[in-house]
Amino acid sequence: MLFRQRTEDVNMKIKSLAKSLMYCGLVTALTACSSSGIDRSDLDETIQRYHAVVLDQEPVTLNSRVPEGMVTGASYGLFDELDGDSEDMISGVLAGVLVGGVVSALADGSNEAIRYRLYHQGKGEFAVISKQQLDEDVQCVEVHQAQQVKLYAVDAEFCQQAQNEASVKAVYGAQVQRMGSNDWRTATVIIEGDSIAAVTEINEEIPAGAQLIDARDTWLIPGLIDGHVHLSQSGSAFTRPDIIGATALHSYDQDQAWLTNQLPDILHDYLRLGITTIADLGGPTQRLHSRNQLDCTTGCPTILSAGELISVVPVAPLTGNDGPTFMTTQTPAEATAAVKMQRGFGAQISKFVFTNEGGLSPQQLQQHFYAAMAEAKAHGQIVAVHAQDLDYAKAAIRAGADILVHGVMTAAIDREFIELAQAHDVTYMPTLTAYEHYLSIFKQQLTFTEFEQRFADAYVLNSFVELQENLPATEQMFQIFTRYVPLVDASPEERSALSAQEQAIVQQLEALFSQRILQVQFSNLRAALEAGLKVGFGTDAGNPGTLHAVAVAEEIRAWQRAGVDAAAIFQALTIGNALAFDMAQQQGGIAQGKTATFNLLQRDPLEDPQALLAPTHVFQGGSLVYVADDSL
Repeated sequence: MLFRQRTEDVNMKIKSLAKSLMYCGLVTALTACSSSGIDRSDLDETIQRYHAVVLDQEPVTLNSRVPEGMVTGASYGLFDELDGDSEDMISGVLAGVLVGGVVSALADGSNEAIRYRLYHQGKGEFAVISKQQLDEDVQCVEVHQAQQVKLYAVDAEFCQQAQNEASVKAVYGAQVQRMGSNDWRTATVIIEGDSIAAVTEINEEIPAGAQLIDARDTWLIPGLIDGHVHLSQSGSAFTRPDIIGATALHSYDQDQAWLTNQLPDILHDYLRLGITTIADLGGPTQRLHSRNQLDCTTGCPTILSAGELISVVPVAPLTGNDGPTFMTTQTPAEATAAVKMQRGFGAQISKFVFTNEGGLSPQQLQQHFYAAMAEAKAHGQIVAVHAQDLDYAKAAIRAGADILVHGVMTAAIDREFIELAQAHDVTYMPTLTAYEHYLSIFKQQLTFTEFEQRFADAYVLNSFVELQENLPATEQMFQIFTRYVPLVDASPEERSALSAQEQAIVQQLEALFSQRILQVQFSNLRAALEAGLKVGFGTDAGNPGTLHAVAVAEEIRAWQRAGVDAAAIFQALTIGNALAFDMAQQQGGIAQGKTATFNLLQRDPLEDPQALLAPTHVFQGGSLVYVADDSL
């Protein structure tokens, strides 16, 4: 009864207002009319012009035909109070309504109209019911508001410019993946500070004061994570003198100096591709402090860092002014001390080398590193292990590995390996293209895609030209590689033409560099996925030919060549790596409470995973840190 009485009161007021306005004749003369309760001077003061985002529009049918020239309206407060559809509230006398306290004209007397759902940062969300028919693709209007309202379609940039920076943001209308499935839904992501406050349905009201970011026709995905890079390596031909002996052409210290100068730009390239977190898996610990002081005015991804690779074998050529890349330990106590030292510099990851170069068996390495790995895990550090052979990978798991950062390269993973990895919650993270790039360098067949050339520095690209043009100036071992690695995959007839000594060299190299090893990597990746292991995504960027940031594109293609579908690639690059580095509560998905770090894409990444690397917008910790045209 109370609701009906309030409705009747409202209708009486509206009918009284409509009756007085009918005498004015034309709707366009509305502001020149005077009637009880309306002062002309007040009308002049209420004229407003502002830009509003068109959230959506839909046809509506009013519940009776409207006489031509009839004009009236209802205020936003009355709509709230009555909580009903606008035409029901006004009982058929409606000629036009603007939810928000002004009037919209319906001039032709029919009962067909359009309801426009609009948003203005200062006024909040409101609706206009009008006879004006705007194109369906109009996203921004200029609102002229007095006692009636007119909408004028304008370029979307006007609405963007009208938005003020705010701690609350509403990213409206994007396709967001449903948790636990490959399906998408249209949603609005509400950001408060650096976190996602809510993921709401598209028709839910946007809070007033929020900075509206129009994300219609985009796919909103978590920020990508490259789980294996080396910021102490440039990607050039001169960055691994232990493998490519070319210091007579360009010294290691020169390469490192170039890298130090270019690091801010390299890090910005990661953000440009939507790679918002990287794991730096090994370099001089002394650099961690200076890296924490980096000037990231152009934007940097979040960096998870390890110190030196903890090993039992020194790699002298990789020692520069900041110290070694590999730390040699002779005893378990020294290995434990290395973990503590690196943690003192802020290392979040401890990386260990489980290979046979030092002459230790898998079991001996397990005993050597067990206490050190336990020390790291006890203090919340992630334990990453470089182990290429199956037996050494199993020993690494038993010793406490969290991640196998190259996968297994030389033999097929077996049931024992799968059961160990499952029991110890280990992430399998292959690096397919880094190995392939070394193979191409030794065969003198390395090429770069247009995408790689667009991002890579001329110094890096030209280094391989310089290397190839000056092979006689390189060290003997590299010349042996370039002479005999091309014969590893040669036919038996070609190999039989070699001398006995040459055949022995090729046979030795076959255990290290061959297409067979690449196929083993492909097969093991498929087997790990089929077995349900945790799988992560890493590039080993920084190694020669494996270029920072853009390496993700080539690694994606390698996974596709291995037979992995787009959904599994997407999962590995997001939640897979978030789980691997114990960040799943903050990253890897789009949900309430997670950090507001995500990208907007123009194409569905489940149809084309290369779309992952073409973001239009990148958000990091709630801030918009990159847009595709660099117009920030």
